Amino acid sequence: MVIIKKLRHLFFCFIGCLLLAACATPPTDPIALEQFNANNDPFEPYNRVATDFNFKVNRYIYRPFDEAYRFVTPEPVRNCISNASSNISQPYYFVNAVLQGELEESAQIFGRFFTNSTLGVFGLFDVAGALDIEAPQKDFGETLYKWGWKQPTPYFVIPFLGPSDIRDTTGRVVGFFVDPLDYVFPRPERRYLLIFRYITMGIVTVDNLSELLENIEKNSIDPYIALRTMYRQSRAKFLNAKDIDAQTENYNFDFDDEEEF
Repeated sequence: MVIIKKLRHLFFCFIGCLLLAACATPPTDPIALEQFNANNDPFEPYNRVATDFNFKVNRYIYRPFDEAYRFVTPEPVRNCISNASSNISQPYYFVNAVLQGELEESAQIFGRFFTNSTLGVFGLFDVAGALDIEAPQKDFGETLYKWGWKQPTPYFVIPFLGPSDIRDTTGRVVGFFVDPLDYVFPRPERRYLLIFRYITMGIVTVDNLSELLENIEKNSIDPYIALRTMYRQSRAKFLNAKDIDAQTENYNFDFDDEEEF
């Protein structure tokens, strides 16, 4: 856990340095300034560099890994890995549902975790889904929104992790400290559970998103703006928020031979 604590401190320093160094200077021209404020992207010079870096990581690391993973891993095994990854995240969702005052959803999350952890063999099988027990996902970025931080915050790209904004990046950092796995389990088991969760989350995330990122990079006029728009739209839908800046920037995400997303 000492390593994890050091990584947390480094993450804090990393984010702080970027926020201090990456701001773009607002233009003085009134029309340009209005567009600058509408984009809500004062870190755009840094964000474009980070996005280009992430596309390269996806092209040379994530995408080849995903293709190899799909080639050597049968679909039933991939489903079990995805189920286990989802199940081990339920305690985190539960804490955030409680913090948001969503008692009914808290009960659903607890019921889902208990059912899949027992009848589903430690979450390998989604028995709760077969029983129509819903799976609401809750993160600390949403908790901050429900607590009153509703003002749209600047877009921000995290290396290796992808699009975010200042509120959700803050939520990611704070989320390290509200994760019940850090407190409920004794140290040896906690270490193995955290390692297992981060590995499975990484595998599932890459499996779900690497092809999408490849399509955005190949087919968008400006992949950076396309990804920024997609993030804002999906995040606004997740928060069910009408007051979030989810502007549409005239990009068509319906690529050839791909499902609309």
